[in-house]
Amino acid sequence: MIGEIHLYFSYPDHISDSGLLRQYKSLLSEDELENMNRFHFARHRHQYLITRALVRTCLSAYYPVEPADWTFSKNNFGKPWISHPDRQLPIRFNLSHTNGLVMCGVVQDYEIGVDVEDIERPTNTAYEDICRYFSTRETADLLELPEQQQKQRFFDYWTLKESYIKALGMGLSIPLDKFSFLFKHDKLTGFSIHPDLKDNADSWQFWRVSLDTKYRVAVAVKGGSNNFKLIAFNSVPLRSGDPIPLNLL
Repeated sequence: MIGEIHLYFSYPDHISDSGLLRQYKSLLSEDELENMNRFHFARHRHQYLITRALVRTCLSAYYPVEPADWTFSKNNFGKPWISHPDRQLPIRFNLSHTNGLVMCGVVQDYEIGVDVEDIERPTNTAYEDICRYFSTRETADLLELPEQQQKQRFFDYWTLKESYIKALGMGLSIPLDKFSFLFKHDKLTGFSIHPDLKDNADSWQFWRVSLDTKYRVAVAVKGGSNNFKLIAFNSVPLRSGDPIPLNLL
């Protein structure tokens, strides 16, 4: 998969076979089972189960390791990484989920961050309030748009920013106003980073994807000028992984 970024999408609401779900549970570690059972609502437990089954089966597509045998650790900011097998593996992955959809991004040799959001969910968001966390330029750009376009641009910014901080593995410890994305005619045309972050904007690549018109996806990879190819799959863990077309924005 050198030079490729693989994106796996699973729809929890479409996975209900009781035998398959029992198989998924058999893959999880004791810690994962405990985490799953902490969720109050059954739909959240179900989504967590699909998420963990997805990442385990995805990784086993690249290495001769059984899905149940992977173990994971987290850095101080909560980003997961592979701790078993204990040899250094070049593969990197990142997870994201929203209402009705789970995704896993996989790439070799480079740090990756992904984010997916349901852009059709009802919201009473006051974008003026949230955008105070964005850069001055981004806030001005969003609020200058006609009101009916602001929600879409907000999710453009939000997913891109999430993908970047997730790829870095430092979460919201990175101030959202310390890096900026630039749009022109709804196309992403630029990315800049404040010197405080001690990072190089030229080392990053970003992609925006519209999925099923309902979901907005952003992918960030610290891969410089490499010419990556994005490949997407509709995945039912342990059962199928059919290629799907990607609508790149």
